[in-house]
Amino acid sequence: MPGHHTQTARGLHAMDQLGSGGGREDEAVDNMTIAAGPILVMTVGTGAQTSLEATLFTPLRKSIATDAWTRVILLPSGMTEEFAERLRSGLESVDVVIRPLPAGDENDADRAYAHFDAVLSEVLQATPPYRVVVDFTRGTKAMSAALVLAATRREVPHLRYITGRRDQRGMVQAGSEEVRQIRTTVAAGHRRLDLARDLMRRGNFPAAEAVMPDPEHPFAGVFPHDLIRVAGAVRTVARFYSAWDRLDYAAASGVTVAEAPTDEWRGLWPTSTARDWVRVLAREVDRSDTGAMAARLRRLVIDLLANGERRLRQGQHEDALVRAYRVLELIGQARLFDQGLDSGDLDRNHPAVLRLQRKIETKNQDPLSTSRNGALQAGRFQVARLLKDCADPLAKRLLTFEQEALLKPSLRNDSVLIHGFVARAPEDSDSLRGLFRKLAQLAKSDGDPKKFDEWLSITRSPPCSIRMSRG
Repeated sequence: MPGHHTQTARGLHAMDQLGSGGGREDEAVDNMTIAAGPILVMTVGTGAQTSLEATLFTPLRKSIATDAWTRVILLPSGMTEEFAERLRSGLESVDVVIRPLPAGDENDADRAYAHFDAVLSEVLQATPPYRVVVDFTRGTKAMSAALVLAATRREVPHLRYITGRRDQRGMVQAGSEEVRQIRTTVAAGHRRLDLARDLMRRGNFPAAEAVMPDPEHPFAGVFPHDLIRVAGAVRTVARFYSAWDRLDYAAASGVTVAEAPTDEWRGLWPTSTARDWVRVLAREVDRSDTGAMAARLRRLVIDLLANGERRLRQGQHEDALVRAYRVLELIGQARLFDQGLDSGDLDRNHPAVLRLQRKIETKNQDPLSTSRNGALQAGRFQVARLLKDCADPLAKRLLTFEQEALLKPSLRNDSVLIHGFVARAPEDSDSLRGLFRKLAQLAKSDGDPKKFDEWLSITRSPPCSIRMSRG
C-alpha cells in the first residue's frame, strides 16, 4: 500500500486541529528532535531463527518501504536489539533510531508500556500525532499490546500491522505480506464522548463541549459518522447548559437542542420543562409592572439557589457566597414588589417609605441611598424594615438573617468579587451548605411550597452527579 499513509496523514491533520495534544510532557527531546515529516515507530521481533531474512528482515523492510519516512524508530527487546542493528545497517538512506526495551521487559506489558509511552512522548514533542504511524506487528504479545495502548493514549491516529497467508507454524508466509491499517480515532472519539458525559455529570459544561469532536470542523470526517452524529447532538446540550449555568438565559433559550442520540445520553438531556423554564427567564419584563417583576424574581431566587449549589459542589466557595447573598436580597425585593414598591426606585410618597424615613431621621440612622439619577433606593436591611412596616409575614425572618454571619453586608462587600481584595468565603463547605439549606427553607416560605419544590427540581436538572444534602 505505498503512499497510503501519506494520503491518510493529510486527512488525519484533524487530530492535531481538534486538540489531540499528543502528550507534550517536559521530557528531554535529545536526539529525537526532527523536522516535520512522517515517522514510523515499530516493534522488532525474532522471526524464525532458521530464516531470519524471509520472516523478519524482508517484512520489516517492506513496512518501511511504504513511505518516505523522515525517521524510523525501532523498538526491539533485549533479545532482538541485535536484529534491529542489522536492519539499520542495511538502511543507509533512512534515519533509523533504536530504542530497546530494558532486558526482561518484553513479557511485562506494564513495563513495556511505560517505555513505549516515553518514546512516543519524546517523538510528539517535535512532531504532531497525525505524522506518526505505529506498527505493532513484531515482538511479543505484551510488546504489541503495550505499544497499541501507548499509541492510543497519545492519540496517534493510525496503527498498522502486517498480515498475510499463514504457514503451519502460524507465521505469515514470506511474499504474502500485506500492510493493514487501524484508525485509533474510533476508540479516541468514543473515549472523548465518555469524558464529555462525565464532565456533564460534574457540571463542567464548557469542558464537555470542548473535548468532543466538532461536526462543523472541516476535518471532522476522520471520526466515524455515527460518532460525529452523537457528538453534534451532545454539543447542543452542552451549549444549552453552559449558557444556563452562566445565567445567560437569552443565549440558552436560543440553542436548538437536538434529540437524544442514544439511551445512554437520555438521562442527561434537558427536559422540555427545563427549556421552558429558561425561555421564561429570557423574556424581558417591564420593571414598572410590579406583579410581573415579583414573579420573575421568585424564579430567579430558585434558579440562583440551584446555581449556587453547583458552585459549592465545584469548590467555588466565593461564587457560592455571593449567590447566597443575592438570593436573600431577591426574596426581599420580590416581596417588596408585591407591595407595589421597587427597591431600586422607591415611591417617595408611599406611606411605608415616609414612615421609614421618619424613623431613620428620629434615630439618626443611615439614610436611604440615592442613585445618580435621583432615585431613592433601599438596601437589603432597609427592604426588610419596609416589609415589616407593611406587615409582611416574612419580614421578621428576613431581619433575622441580618444576624447570619456569612451574610453580613460587610463580609459580602469585602469579597474579592465585589469590592475587596481577598476571598471571604469559609474554606470549610459545611457552613455554606447549611446556609443554602436555610435560604431554601426561607424561599419555600415565600409562596406555594409545592410550586417551590417543582421549580427547584427543574433548576437542579442540569445533570450534576452530586446533590445538596437534605440534612
